[in-house]
This record gives sequence, structure tokens and C-alpha cells, in this order.
Amino acid sequence: MKYFLPLIFALFTLSSCGSKETKVDPAKSKTHYDLALELAQYSLYQNSLEEFDLAIKFDPGNINAYRKKGLVLFGLNQYVEAEKLFKKVISLDPENVQAYINLGMVKYSTGDKGDAKKLWEKSINMKTDDNDSKAINNIANLYKEEKNYDKAIERYQLAVKNDPINSMYMNNLADTFRLNGQLDQAMKVLQNSLKLNSAGMGTYFNLGLVYKDLKENKKALDSFKKSIQVNAALTEAYYQIAQIHLTMKNRDLALKFIEKAIEFSPKNLAYQESRKKILAL
Repeated sequence: MKYFLPLIFALFTLSSCGSKETKVDPAKSKTHYDLALELAQYSLYQNSLEEFDLAIKFDPGNINAYRKKGLVLFGLNQYVEAEKLFKKVISLDPENVQAYINLGMVKYSTGDKGDAKKLWEKSINMKTDDNDSKAINNIANLYKEEKNYDKAIERYQLAVKNDPINSMYMNNLADTFRLNGQLDQAMKVLQNSLKLNSAGMGTYFNLGLVYKDLKENKKALDSFKKSIQVNAALTEAYYQIAQIHLTMKNRDLALKFIEKAIEFSPKNLAYQESRKKILAL
């Protein structure tokens, strides 16, 4: 970090000294692009966007700069601008798989799930030698939302097959097995997930849900608490712990954990209702 900020200021100074007619310079474009990525990692999003603009200015054909800028804007919920950039990438590279996936994310986030699914399916069918796991996982999420668990499981399994070290896909698969009543299958997948990532927050949380469904309360509590150790702000874990303590007639502990959940998510109506129920005991 000692040289990080001076580098930023140096580049800002260089960028302000250019002429109005900027010559295409791929090397300068890459320098600004790399800095934009680093700034985004430090959550300096406005500075990051400015650097992406400079990367594009020095090389209007820098496809990665358009797409990554679009991802930053997407993360800032600026969906209209993000969509324009993903479409720009597709106009420059009609077979850019990731741009179709990203555009699908915009459509999904703005409520157009039908178009999102079409874009993800198109990205899957575009190339035979590409890792389509992200799009496949997204489509599986849609089936899961529709409670079409068999189709969701089929897609999650395909996503895991394409990317076998991705614990998120495995956790999604396990949770869908659980919702489909296949608790043994869910447990098996989660145990495999822990082999890949022994500190998996999502894995321990999903294990807690499986143990809860199996009415193995102590194991469920242990799993939820482990997920909190990885991420203390995992609000839903506090809620689940409160529900288990409520089942076990541990009123004070139930109240303690539901209040912790409300502390992190004060507007959550389910948590508020649960607190009222506990206080009424």
C-alpha cells in the first residue's frame, strides 16, 4: 500500500495532461484497466470507473474494460448503464459468453426472468469448449425459485460437473436436495463441499438446515454457530438458532439470538414477528 496511492495520483496526473485527440495506445489502456481493477477491489468504485473510462479512451476496442466497468455499475445497482456496456461488448464480440451471462444478470435483477433465462441458455449453446457452469447455475436458481426441484437438481449437478471445486454450486445443489426431501443426498454433497473448503460459511449453514430438518438440534446449532464464526453478520443463522432454541423451550436463548438477527436486519418482518412470539411466552 506504500506505493499504491502515489501510483494512483501519478496516473491521474498523466491522464489530465493528454490532448483532446487521444491516440490508440493499448499499453496505456492496460495500465488504466489494471488500476481500475485494483481500485474496485478496494471499493473505490468512482475512481475505478474513471480508470475504466481512460482504459476505453486509450483503446476503444478494450472489451474487458467495457465488461468490467459494467460489472462495477451492476454492483452499484446502475442497471441501465451496466446493460449498455454489456451490449457494447456483444456488439464488439458477438460470441463473448461472459457478456451474455452478465446481461442475463441485469435482466434477472430488473425482474425479466424470461429474458435472463434465454440469455443464459444462449451463452451455454454458444461455445462447446467454454465453462458454462455460471449460466447453468443461474438457470438452476430459476428452477429452484419455481420449486421445480428435479430440474434444478439436474442443472446444479451439471454446474458441479463443469466446475467441481466450486463450493457455492455444491451448496446450492445440497439445499435443493434438502428442499426436495432428499436429506441423505444433501448431507453427502455438503460433506464433499467441506473437503474442498473446510471453512465454508455456506456449507456449515446448509448443514445446519439439514440437521434441523432431521431434528438433530445439537448438530444443527453447532453448524449454524460455525457459519457465524466465519461470518458474524450471517443474519439468517441467528434466526435459525433462535428457532431451534424456541423449539427446545429455551426462551432466553431464543430471545438473545433473534435480537441479534434483528440487530443486523432491523426491517426484517419475519424476525420481528418471531421476537413478538418469543416475548409472548
